Amino acid sequence: MQTPCDEILIVDDEASYAEMLSSVLREEGFNAQMLTKPGEAIEYIRRHRCALVVADYKMPDLNGAEFLQQVRESHPNLPVIMISGHMNTRDLLSVANMSVTLVLEKPFAKDVLIENVRRFVSPKAVTHAGALPSGVNASANPYPSANLHCAHASEEAKAFLQSLWHAICQHNGAILSLPLGGELDMVVADLENWFELQRPAIRLSPSMMQVDLDGIANERVLVVVDARYASSDLGDQIKELRQFLPEGFPILVVQRSDNAKAATDMPLVVLSPLAVRKIDVASYSRAILERVGTPGMLSPEAARLLLNYPWPGNYYELMGALRRALLACESGVIDAPMLAAAIADRHGAATAGAAGMTLEKYLGKAQSGWFENTSGMDDEEAARAANVNPALLIQHLPLFQQPLLFPELLGT
Repeated sequence: MQTPCDEILIVDDEASYAEMLSSVLREEGFNAQMLTKPGEAIEYIRRHRCALVVADYKMPDLNGAEFLQQVRESHPNLPVIMISGHMNTRDLLSVANMSVTLVLEKPFAKDVLIENVRRFVSPKAVTHAGALPSGVNASANPYPSANLHCAHASEEAKAFLQSLWHAICQHNGAILSLPLGGELDMVVADLENWFELQRPAIRLSPSMMQVDLDGIANERVLVVVDARYASSDLGDQIKELRQFLPEGFPILVVQRSDNAKAATDMPLVVLSPLAVRKIDVASYSRAILERVGTPGMLSPEAARLLLNYPWPGNYYELMGALRRALLACESGVIDAPMLAAAIADRHGAATAGAAGMTLEKYLGKAQSGWFENTSGMDDEEAARAANVNPALLIQHLPLFQQPLLFPELLGT
């Protein structure tokens, strides 16, 4: 005899809306999955047992009536809730004739959705990831997506978070392949939230694999082993660490992308560089600007630069560049030259006086740098060495006090 099914399938071509509905249901203890393509949803329903389908009426390729018709061909009694903000009488009649179970008109309150879903599916007790029993197939359960620190707009980020969730649920540990400047602190924060771990995490280096548990409560903590610069295989050390740690302390072993590999019983999860996660660049940038300014501070040209620059230093280069640009911004808008200057200055430090750094001041500072290696030369020789026409210099004025030699740069 088949076990009762409790899976709810959300179908909406707008991924953000589908994710919102799924999150609302999961927070109430429901087993909710989501798909954004109606054709894939039809195939999914044919291959899997679902207790309820919640589908948008306006979708590309198949509208609600066409989608419902195909569902009814294989599942005549499957409950289907149709959601729409603008269904006319003809639309309502078409889905009614195909035995739609319920129509919800947007906008509707969260309680209305929960109340109607409960008519067909009973929620389980709400549990956290750390409470999943051994043997649970975490890959069939999406990672908790509410209040994440890590951006998860891109498919690469979603795949990473799903792999990380599965690794900790199933193996109580993971090897993290991390690119230079990758968002380790956000990963740690999300793991602590997912599994209700005590903060802060215990951070170890390969040369210090002993843990001082004094003052640690009975609650579990995350153990982070930073092995990005380890010179040898850590497999045996991690096994010993497992035996030393209290049961239930999850381990995250961080390795560089160029040498990461699975170790002992922990799978490898890979965080892709930001260069292949453009939509996550936009998501992180918005969050950074919301904390210290406004998302609208980027000019269109600066936004294009932000999305097209490869960010070899990944998240921490992005965060540093935006913060330096904000310190230099007086007009309320970060333009492309200002952002380019902040990126180019990534190896420096923003000083307390940088708050007044305008583009003009930045160019003046750069101009002074052109002459810094010209000591011992007279002004004309120094100008020629810096590829500057001596005729542009103001006589008897020291080089570092010269006005902008190329003021046209301010208009670029």
